[in-house]
Amino acid sequence: MVELTGTGLSPQDVVAVARHGEPVGLAANAREAMQASADVVAGLVERPEPAYGVSTGFGSLANVAIAPERRQELQQQLQDLKREQFNLRF
Repeated sequence: MVELTGTGLSPQDVVAVARHGEPVGLAANAREAMQASADVVAGLVERPEPAYGVSTGFGSLANVAIAPERRQELQQQLQDLKREQFNLRF
C-alpha cells in the first residue's frame, strides 16, 4: 500500500499506483493536517474581510465578493470540480 503522508511521493509510488493498481491509504498525520486546513477555511468563511477563494471568486473574479450564504456552495463546487477533473472517488 502507498501511504499518503503529505510529504510527497516517490516516482516508484506513482508507478505502483498508476500502472499496477497499488492501493492508497491516508496517514493519520496527513488526515490531521487536512482537518487543520479545513478548520482554517471554516474560520475564514465567517470573517467579514475578504479571503481569496473563500469569500471571493478565483482568478479574474478575485474581486467579486461571494455572499456569506453561498460560500459553502463555492467550496462544494470547487471540490466537485477537482473530483471530476482528476477522476477522484472520495
